[in-house]
Amino acid sequence: MMFQIAWRNIWRNKSRSLVVISSIVIGVWAGIFILSFSWGLYQNNINETIFKQLSHIQIHNPKFNVENDSKYTLSPTDTIMTQLQADDRIASVSNRIISNGMISSPTTASGVKIYGIDPLAEVKQIGLDNNVKKGAYLSAGKENAILIGEKLAKKLKIKPKSKVVLTFTNVKSEIVSGAFRVAGVYRSKNISLDEVNVYVLKTQLRKLLELKPTESNEIAILLKDESQLDAVKKYSADLVPDGKVEDWKELSPELGMIIESFNLYTYILTGIILLALTFGIINTMLMSVLERIRELGMLMAIGLNKRKIFIMIMLETFYLTLVGSPLGLLLGWVTVSVFGNIGIDISMFSEGLSSYGFSSMIYPALDNQNYFIIAFMCLITSLLSAIYPALKALRLNPSEAIRKI
Repeated sequence: MMFQIAWRNIWRNKSRSLVVISSIVIGVWAGIFILSFSWGLYQNNINETIFKQLSHIQIHNPKFNVENDSKYTLSPTDTIMTQLQADDRIASVSNRIISNGMISSPTTASGVKIYGIDPLAEVKQIGLDNNVKKGAYLSAGKENAILIGEKLAKKLKIKPKSKVVLTFTNVKSEIVSGAFRVAGVYRSKNISLDEVNVYVLKTQLRKLLELKPTESNEIAILLKDESQLDAVKKYSADLVPDGKVEDWKELSPELGMIIESFNLYTYILTGIILLALTFGIINTMLMSVLERIRELGMLMAIGLNKRKIFIMIMLETFYLTLVGSPLGLLLGWVTVSVFGNIGIDISMFSEGLSSYGFSSMIYPALDNQNYFIIAFMCLITSLLSAIYPALKALRLNPSEAIRKI
């Protein structure tokens, strides 16, 4: 009987009940949308980092990242590459020569990180050719060609076909220089890296550094399926026992931290939204109690105990939440599904986003478990919000309440 009474009570004032239900729907939808948008933003950054910069796995000489010196190499690279390319779990693999140095133009100079690459390999590995905005991509026939970032080109005041000089130290700690002509200017989704990363042919950089043909500083591995990450990482470690094998979470720990902390972020953000919802529910249920003081006093006078009064008010709030939460979840799921396919274009903020490695097209996404987290938190918040109005009703004196006008 208490369930029926509580259900009828919430529809005695339809306008008020619909306002509460609407606020729950909007609160749940807002929580889902903000979380899905945030995860879409982070996932975009993670994908850009993996597929356009780091790859899933990198192998280096253990001393290379510590000393930042090109003399710490992996060898024999050609044998390692052949074995990795034969693995069906690997989508592509490339090896690079890396050096730190200075790039000079007729007007100024800047510190850069020089990558010696195989142009064809990097097309599959990071799609570097797709980022070229001016000029042309590197080709095997032009050994003195260099590819530089758009931001760096503006800083050096150069353009395609301009001449620049790279200065760095070789493996014998001797300062060497090489003249290069700008083949193309590229722009990636991370303009902070565009300012420091330049690309030249691996054969040319190897010659200047005086490295052996079988030596490289870095091997990058891109997987077909990320679920194979641990297995391929172990295989790579066995294949190169003297090398240091790291996955993208180790290479970019801030991205790994984002994934690990996202559930906490879910609780915090949803809690903030539901906190605002709490005051609306408390206000509505308190008004409901105050409007029914005489009625509640009469129910107490004819024998309805305080426990049942408390349960009745709690049930009213539970029903409101039970109607509003599924509608909010459904609306949120539909919103995420639609915008997850077509994306949200925030190109007006593209300049600022690219400074942090984010794309201007965001595809909202949310794991199923987060829907349950939001629904559960909404239910708990609503029930907690009903406690104060319910306690207010329990303090009523039946003899005074029934004379209330």
